[in-house]
Amino acid sequence: MKNIIIENIIHNFEEQGQLCEKMAARAQEQLDILQQADKSGIPAQVMDIMTGRQKLLEDLQVLEAENRSLQEQVINELGINEFTLSQLEAKLEDEQFNHLQVMVNQLGAMLKSISEIDDQNQTLMKENLIRTNQTKPRANNQQASVAYNQAKELK
Repeated sequence: MKNIIIENIIHNFEEQGQLCEKMAARAQEQLDILQQADKSGIPAQVMDIMTGRQKLLEDLQVLEAENRSLQEQVINELGINEFTLSQLEAKLEDEQFNHLQVMVNQLGAMLKSISEIDDQNQTLMKENLIRTNQTKPRANNQQASVAYNQAKELK
């Protein structure tokens, strides 16, 4: 007989997978923009994408918390030490176990892909910030002193 809680966990993983697909698409979009960006800094579009990704991440965290709660119920119900595929295999029917295993593997692969894209994004953003900071003219001590005195006189 199928375990209802496991079905809920599988459904939760499917929802997480949908969010991860959106996250991966946004990460790739961010990478494309950063690769095409001129050298004048990080485009505003990237900041918009990052804001959208933050919302996806918050939604994902809600699902993960729900999933952890369901996993705790399964651990207690099945009398296993932890929620691992190796411990679940003997306790679940084959079809349900296989479905769970596929979902876990798909989610893992998606998260790895997002992480790899984000590593590239982070590198490009750092390079962009360094380049931007290097091209800005630096004030010398005399210029800074003059600016400070002018600001003081304005008060």
